[in-house]
Amino acid sequence: MRITNSMLAQNSLWDINNNLRRLDKAQQKMTTQSKIQLPSDDPIVATRALKYRNYVSAMEQYQRNADDATSWMEVSESALGQLNEVIQRVRELTVQAANDTNGDEDRQKILSEVRSLKDNMIEIMNTSYAGRYVFGGFNTDQPPYKIESTPAGDKVLFKGQYVSLGGPMDSGQADDELIDYCQLHASEQYQETVKQKMQYNIGFGSRISVNAEGQDIVGQDLGTNLFDVMDKLLLGLNGHDQYKVAEISGDPPDVTVQTKDLNLSGLLDELDGASNRMLTVRADLGARMNYINKAKDKIDGDYNTFLMLMSQNEDIDIAQISIEAKSAEYTYNASLSVGMKAITQSLIDYLK
Repeated sequence: MRITNSMLAQNSLWDINNNLRRLDKAQQKMTTQSKIQLPSDDPIVATRALKYRNYVSAMEQYQRNADDATSWMEVSESALGQLNEVIQRVRELTVQAANDTNGDEDRQKILSEVRSLKDNMIEIMNTSYAGRYVFGGFNTDQPPYKIESTPAGDKVLFKGQYVSLGGPMDSGQADDELIDYCQLHASEQYQETVKQKMQYNIGFGSRISVNAEGQDIVGQDLGTNLFDVMDKLLLGLNGHDQYKVAEISGDPPDVTVQTKDLNLSGLLDELDGASNRMLTVRADLGARMNYINKAKDKIDGDYNTFLMLMSQNEDIDIAQISIEAKSAEYTYNASLSVGMKAITQSLIDYLK
C-alpha cells in the first residue's frame, strides 16, 4: 500500500486528538474528583452509584425523621412532667383544704388557685411542637382541649367533643334538666376507641409511634378522669358535700342521674390514680425515646457505611489519577512534537 504525505498527516492528527481526549478525561477526573462524568464512561460504576446514592439519601431522611421524632417526644415528655407537678400541687391543696381548721378566706384562696391550676392543665394538654399539637392525635392543627360553659356547668371538650358529658355537676340542679341536657348532647360525647398514632419511618421497614393521645393521659371514665376529679374538688371547695353524675347508655340515649357524697379527703386516691395513669403514659413515652436513640445510632452507622461505599465507587484515587494526568500530558506533548515533524516534511523538502 502506498503511503502518502496526506495519510501520514491524517494519522498524526488522529493520534494527537486521541491523546488530547485522554488528557481531557484525566483533567476532568482531577477537577471533579469523580471516576465517571457520564454513565457511558463506566455503566457498572454508574449503576452502583445510583444504588448507593439512593441508600445515602434514604439514611439522611431517616436521620431527619429520627431527629424530628425525638424532638416531638421530648416536648411531650416535658409537658407530662409539668402536668405531674400541677397534679402534685393540686394534691397538696386538697390535703390543705381537707383540714377543718381552714376558714372561709383560706378556702377561697385554695379555690382560686385550683381554678388556675385547672386552666394550667388545659394549657399543658394543648402543648404544641413546630405548630402541631402533640396530644391531639391526628388533629394537629387545632388545640385539642378547651373549656365550654354549659347549663350543666363548665365542661372540658376534647377535639370538639365532651370529655365527660355527665361528669360531676351541682347537686342542686334538677334531674329533669340534666337528663334533657345529656340526651340532647349525647352524640357529642367523645367515645373514640381507635388509637390515633403519629408514626415516623426511622429505618427500612421500621416505624414508631411518637405521640401520646390526650385521653390516654387524662382518662375517659366517668367521675375518675382528671378533669372530673378537678370538678369534684371545685364543688367541694365551694361547700358542696354532694354532687350528681349522669350515666348515658343506649341509642336513643338513656340517662340515669345519681347523687353521690363528696369528701375532699376521698379525692386524694383519685388524684393519685390520675397521676399514676399519667406516669404510665410517661414511662411508655420514655421507652420509645430510648428505642429511637438506639435506632439513631444504627442509622448513623449505616449512613457512614453507605457513604464510604459510595465514595469508594465514585471517587478517584488522587495519586493514581495524578500519574495518569501527567502521563497523558507527556504523551500529548510528544505526539505534538512528532506530528509537527511528520506533517511538515515532504518530497520537495528532500529535493531541496
